[in-house]
Amino acid sequence: MIRRWQLESGRVSDIIKSKKLYEDLVEFHWRYYYELAFQRRRIREELNSSLRNVAAAFQFSGWQRVVKYKYSLYPLSAKGSLIGPGGRFNVGAIDPTRYPMFPALYLAADKGTALAEVLGRDKDVGSLTPEQLALTKPDSISAVSVTGRLDAVVDIRTPGNLFKFVSLIKDFKLSKSLISEARRLGWSLMLITTVAELKTVMMLDNWRNWPMLYDVPAGCQIFGGTAVDAGIEGILYESVLTGKECLAVFPQNFLNSSSYVELDDPVPSDDVRTRIDSTNFADFI
Repeated sequence: MIRRWQLESGRVSDIIKSKKLYEDLVEFHWRYYYELAFQRRRIREELNSSLRNVAAAFQFSGWQRVVKYKYSLYPLSAKGSLIGPGGRFNVGAIDPTRYPMFPALYLAADKGTALAEVLGRDKDVGSLTPEQLALTKPDSISAVSVTGRLDAVVDIRTPGNLFKFVSLIKDFKLSKSLISEARRLGWSLMLITTVAELKTVMMLDNWRNWPMLYDVPAGCQIFGGTAVDAGIEGILYESVLTGKECLAVFPQNFLNSSSYVELDDPVPSDDVRTRIDSTNFADFI
């Protein structure tokens, strides 16, 4: 006797409706992004100044950089950050015709955090920490110790550093047509009006949903783009996985700067580039 189980059922019309809904959501997010991008552009210099005015030098020693094994000869290269949607504070290949790509070099204060950021995408599961979860993954990786100094870093862990930025964007408006479309689609619109809201957006676990599902940069990536435009060389933040310090470095802003990042230990081959600074940053981006 043959038993049959129905796993799923539906109508062709349902498929067509789902496809149309997805297309409507993509178009909605595109409009959402550009309405706010237009308003940011109008106050571009003020936004840039708000970050430059709170930027400070930052020195670190014995921090960690983890890369996939195939990039072992290029541990300080930021080119890998351009793959796919990019990183938390940089835009990758979402849609280069609409959103210019820019790289970032991601570092962490300790090896456990660096491993979790590269390999671990989940919070604690049972008794395992994010670091332990990362170690359970079979991926081949390389971890290197790095030291450096940046002339202009914005520490987003300090609320006061974001106050002026938020004061400039808190009065942004959305069109009536976009608000109406959001209601039709059952989508909740959000405009940032407080520092706490901005920090929440920048540290979302699922920030990749926006670039991967709707083809627009996430809020944290938009903030990173503003920092790069302002000439900022790094963003200091807490890992959402371990709560430890992380640093997104923008080597493209090293021109006319004394900033640098270098490897701490002897290298296995002369082919390994050991330092990024103002003289060679273009080779790493």
